[in-house]
Amino acid sequence: MAGERDHMVCTACGAVTPIESVPSTCPQCDGILDLVLGEARNAAPEGPESAGIWRFAEHLPFCRPEHRITLGEGHSPLLAAPRLGAALGVEDLWIKNDSLQPSGSFKDRAVAIATSLAREYGREAMVLSSSGNAGASSAAYAARAGLPLFVLVPKTAPPAKLRQIVVAGARLVTVDGQTHDCCRLAKEAAETMGWVNLTTTYHNPYGVDGYATIAYELADLAPDVLLLPISSGPLLGGMMKGFERLKALGRIDKIPRPVAVQTAACAPIVKAYEEGGAVEPWTHRPTIASALNDTLAGYERDGDYTLSFIRKHDGAAVAVDDEAIVEAVRLTASTEGVVLEPSAAVPIAALKHARDALRLSPGDRVVAVTTGHGLKDLSTVGDAALPDAISPSFVNLRPLLNGST
Repeated sequence: MAGERDHMVCTACGAVTPIESVPSTCPQCDGILDLVLGEARNAAPEGPESAGIWRFAEHLPFCRPEHRITLGEGHSPLLAAPRLGAALGVEDLWIKNDSLQPSGSFKDRAVAIATSLAREYGREAMVLSSSGNAGASSAAYAARAGLPLFVLVPKTAPPAKLRQIVVAGARLVTVDGQTHDCCRLAKEAAETMGWVNLTTTYHNPYGVDGYATIAYELADLAPDVLLLPISSGPLLGGMMKGFERLKALGRIDKIPRPVAVQTAACAPIVKAYEEGGAVEPWTHRPTIASALNDTLAGYERDGDYTLSFIRKHDGAAVAVDDEAIVEAVRLTASTEGVVLEPSAAVPIAALKHARDALRLSPGDRVVAVTTGHGLKDLSTVGDAALPDAISPSFVNLRPLLNGST
């Protein structure tokens, strides 16, 4: 019986699919799949088996310890941000810095689960579409698992992320198209070849529960509002699923309000939220926040699913432009020492440039989840910000020291 084991349930038609096939979408209607945990649970991990997100094994799909793949993901710093909060007028601001993961982005949580299931159920290879971060993450975990991986990226992906993919030995395929083109090709490849689709949209339904582990790590802080950078939104969906599970278990008293933050250059979910309708595909435009530049063309339903969590929990969706994002990168680094890639800084930009839409109340405990390390994309700094060299003489150094305190 499906209820006795982990299984997948389609959110559109309700069809049940065995997890053993490691499906990407519903075989009946191509709908989004939701992981339902069965009665056979992972044992409480001990010692090396508790590494990474597998310390939450009781909340994750069943996987034998010898098939669990980890690079030590999870456990990201949770930092009070008083100087940044003061600059933004937020009394109780925190940063959940998920850029400090093994590959430099939050994607490691999702990829760790899906790669482990590929091992558990004997899949021969993996494939994904990525704008860069998911590809770098998947390449690292594929190498750890000893599995072949094909990564499809748009030609606009940042070079630093592509080098991460190549150095880990994955097969990089650059596509003369957009993210949604890569997503379509990865889905076709997975279905044709019988591989696991690691694409970190809802095409990777196990990754959603990987992101739920962020909620488990935030539970003791009891946040009121979550600010989350999103494209299709499984980060938001996964975290809300995690908080819902904790509430059902009686481990928390309240579920925080989620705020989805997108770049103004690509904001299909924000537009649907503001207009009260369904998500429509976006026309591609360039943006410094490359990791969020997904038009959702062909899988608009992903945005609708994310929007259902936002509406259910009285959340919001806002957009910020590139100028605000650059400002947020620099402000976060200079006030708290946290260096972020542009896409990860959009929650900070929203606190200043979309404040009214956030509907914050005085005293709200606000957590900004930051998702990608700044070393992946330093385009906001540029060579113009670097000083010219001086000769090695204190006479030349001394004038630079005046007024430094």
